[in-house]
Amino acid sequence: MAQQDKTFLLRCAPEFAHALATALEVYAEAAYPPDGSECAQVAHQTLMDSARAVRAGAASEGGALLRRRQRSHFKAAIKWYFGDEGPGDSAYRDPLLRLIP
Repeated sequence: MAQQDKTFLLRCAPEFAHALATALEVYAEAAYPPDGSECAQVAHQTLMDSARAVRAGAASEGGALLRRRQRSHFKAAIKWYFGDEGPGDSAYRDPLLRLIP
């Protein structure tokens, strides 16, 4: 499988990139606390790395290259953070979910 098949390019307005990065960071802290198992620590770090990539991609306007296998984590973070239980503005939920292939 080629590298391009394992990744996808996320391009969005800086406002949405900031919202997504924040959701990923807060979700990582809530779902995978730093003092958890080794697997949880890897998931936490991967989400934090993705959040940094989203912020950097928005700043450079080139977009963020993200791993396809993280899509389920991204969607879970968006649904939780921008859902009834989360602290985010629900207006971002559906537009952000449409950005994740």
